[in-house]
Amino acid sequence: MATKKTKKAETKQPLYINGRYVVEKQLPAKPVKGAQPYEPAKGQIKVTLVKSTAGCLKEQQATVAALGLTKIRTSNVLPDNSAIRGMIFKVKHLVSVEEVK
Repeated sequence: MATKKTKKAETKQPLYINGRYVVEKQLPAKPVKGAQPYEPAKGQIKVTLVKSTAGCLKEQQATVAALGLTKIRTSNVLPDNSAIRGMIFKVKHLVSVEEVK
């Protein structure tokens, strides 16, 4: 005969570490499908690769490729939002940035 496993209502016990109770960190809720995690772009920025990615970390090389830059002195016009600014911050020593009006 097959037995059914029933889940009991689990109550979380407070974490007790090194003689004190610790509050567990609550992770933010996952975004709803179709929600836009970044605010709409207010303007555009022009990103130009000014230094080679040879000898850089693989993560930095991938970021430059994701910005759409392949060779030195290639440029790409991108929306100005926090995601793109974060990518530029990762490779700020390899690129130059200008505002497009």
